[in-house]
This record gives sequence, structure tokens and C-alpha cells, in this order.
Amino acid sequence: MELSKFTQKMYWAVVFLGFYSGVIICGGVKPEVVNVGCMLILTSPVGRVTKLAVETAVEEVNSSKQTVLGGRKLNITTLDSTASGFLGIVEAIRFMETNTVAIIGPQSSVIAHVISHIANEVQVPLLSSAAADPTLTSLQFPFFVRTCPNDLFQMAAVASMVEHYEWRKVVAIYIDDDYGRNGIAALGDQLAMRRCQISYKAALKPEATVDDIRDALIQVALMESRVLVVHTYPDQSSLNIFSVAKSLKMMESGYVWITTHWLSTVFDTVGPFSPDTMEDIQGVVTLRIHTPDSSLKRRFISRFMNMKKTWDY
Repeated sequence: MELSKFTQKMYWAVVFLGFYSGVIICGGVKPEVVNVGCMLILTSPVGRVTKLAVETAVEEVNSSKQTVLGGRKLNITTLDSTASGFLGIVEAIRFMETNTVAIIGPQSSVIAHVISHIANEVQVPLLSSAAADPTLTSLQFPFFVRTCPNDLFQMAAVASMVEHYEWRKVVAIYIDDDYGRNGIAALGDQLAMRRCQISYKAALKPEATVDDIRDALIQVALMESRVLVVHTYPDQSSLNIFSVAKSLKMMESGYVWITTHWLSTVFDTVGPFSPDTMEDIQGVVTLRIHTPDSSLKRRFISRFMNMKKTWDY
């Protein structure tokens, strides 16, 4: 199984933090331990896999023969966040009140928007491997560091695909929050540059039920366009979109389903899928962030998979 890009990016982000921390403390008192905070939603597949990647990176830094931190130890304190923006903000403030030199996270673009303002004030770097909202810019948030491409890149890829096959109109199915709306806005801009457009937008609330999804897809089925772009969170519950679509006979010939890289992320973190799920997503085109082959990549995969063998979901 090929590991998703964000997991490897998080690994090297932690290694980078080791170097960064060594630099910022070299001019003053050198503590024996360098503290880094980590905000993850451990109930999610992405959160659990990221936690394992972070632990792998910490082990790499602390066992480095090159003494990345000059004899000091890198310590990670992980807080199990929730999808609640308020609790995420509270946890970030707790980290920033301590001697934490940086924070890994958050996973959510919505939370990242808020706490990036706080990070600017207290000058604590945030490194997120999942907050892909294109409106989170370094100009506005200089202490926010994204270790994954923002959604503008994948929306450009989707728009190029639409243009190539001469599909002039698409239907967007997306999560109805800042992350989903800003991502679809970027898709609309990219399509407009190619003289294409979003003909209908079907918004799903963040905790949409199967009935909510069915109601939305019934409206989608009434639209003229049969090219459907799905942009949501990398969570197993998002797979319900396809099981419901199949029950409505929307996975048959005549429909085109395209997803942003959330689907490949779910597959990489949770897969292999059950036979029923694999049948539900047959024919779906999904994006995956490309990871060039390298000795560093092979070394990481080997180390990661060895740790994963002892990891129980």
C-alpha cells in the first residue's frame, strides 16, 4: 500500500522541527528537552496514522547519530482534539501558554483559521499536514506552515480533467464549512479559466446522515450535468455518499464521479476496503498527491510499516 503524501510530509515536518528547535535555542539557555505540541483527532483514521508518523519521526530525531538537537531530547505532547472548533482553540491556547516551541496541527482548516491569528500574536509556528484550505496564506498567517499542497492545486487538476473531456458543466458535492466552501470556490475559479462552470452545488453539513445525503443526491439527480465532483473530509463516513448513490442508481453508466484526494487518503489510511465498499466506488476517479520515489521515501516506508505491524487500530 502506498502511503499518503501527508503522512510522509508530517514525518519530515517533525524532523524539520528538530532542526528548527535546535537553531532557536542555541543563543540562550539550552533546555534538556525540546517540547512540541501535537493536535490530532485520534478518532479519525488520519489522526491515528499521523500520530504514528509523528512517533516515528520523534524516534528518528532522538536516535539520530548526527545529534540533531545537540544532545537534547525532542518531546511530543499529543492532545486528542475533536471536530469542535471551540475545543480545538482551547487546546491550542493551552499549548501556547507553556514552553512549547511549535505545534503540529490542527487537522481542520476551520480551526486553523482561528488559531493562526493567535499563533501570529504569540509567534508559535503551526505545522499542519491536513489544513488544505487555499485561503490559509503565508501572507496573512506567517506562522502557519502547511506541509501539504493547498486545494488550489488539486482543483486545477480536476478542472483540467473536465476541460480535457469537454465537460462544460459539473455538479459539486461538498462539506458545508469553510474548508468545503473555499475549496469549491477555488474549483469554480479554475473552471471559469477554462470556460467551464459549476452548474449546481450540493452542500452537506459536516455530520450529514444517510438521509441527508440521500436528499442531496436526489436533487443532484434532477440536474442536467452528470459530472459530479465530491470534496469532503477523508473519513469513512464520507463513503456513504457512494453507497447511497448506488442505491439511487447514480453509479451506473452515464455518470462521472471525481473526488479530490480525500478518497485516496481514506484508502491509504484505512484500506483495504471491504468488498462491498470496493463495489460501491467502482468507476470513481480520485486524485492522489504524487510522492516522487527516493531513498528517503523508501527508508520512511520501511520504518513506518515496521511500526504499523505493532499498531492496533
